[in-house]
Amino acid sequence: QDGLLRSIPMSALYDGKRFLVEKYAIATTPSLNLINRSLLDRVPSKALALGLTQTSTIDGKVFNPLPNVEREIQQVKSIFNKTIDLLDADFTRDRLQKELDKTSYPVVHIATHGQFSAEPEDTFLITGDGKKLTITELDRLIRTTAKDSQPVNLISLTACQTAVGDERAALGLAGVAIQAGASSALASLWNIDDDLTPEVVRKFYSGLKTQNTTKAKALQQAQKSFIAQGEHPAYWSPFIIIGDWL
Repeated sequence: QDGLLRSIPMSALYDGKRFLVEKYAIATTPSLNLINRSLLDRVPSKALALGLTQTSTIDGKVFNPLPNVEREIQQVKSIFNKTIDLLDADFTRDRLQKELDKTSYPVVHIATHGQFSAEPEDTFLITGDGKKLTITELDRLIRTTAKDSQPVNLISLTACQTAVGDERAALGLAGVAIQAGASSALASLWNIDDDLTPEVVRKFYSGLKTQNTTKAKALQQAQKSFIAQGEHPAYWSPFIIIGDWL
């Protein structure tokens, strides 16, 4: 997709009877050259989960608290047995670097506010100590980890507008994650519902862990379950898989 179509989730296309995601598992690929098509460990037991629940102020802009992030992190821990969680004050650039240096994680889950802009200095995630994790730093951290024998296979960015891009970097922060060596990214196209996100996370990761399925299929199954519950697509469709769909 290009231009204005970049911000339209293909999963929500509707033919009058069914949404497209009810027929197909969907993924967005910035370039097939960036995809190594290596399967995620079919029983991933480890994840690094980072989150911010508190109010933060960056460059005079106030980012509201995310009270359900703690529940979201607990969902990750309940699914992956060996999860290291860094919440609020423990979620810092240095702690993230330390954990990635110590061991490899097939899944890195980051639940915080994010902002994407055409200017690199205005593109960042917010850490628990109220600082910016810039696009350059995220690139460096992932690229360093990707040199190991077990690079990051999936990075989830359940933050605000983490998949929004522009002509200079069409897939935003998630695109950077892919370019830096992560196989796939789960991201959101617009501000997402803080109440619903933990359930999306639980259903998506449960599909990967217990149903032995692909990332695209796991997201499809999660989104279909919300359709069956009568949820409006505004709540479930912004979540997209970018990169390797296996």
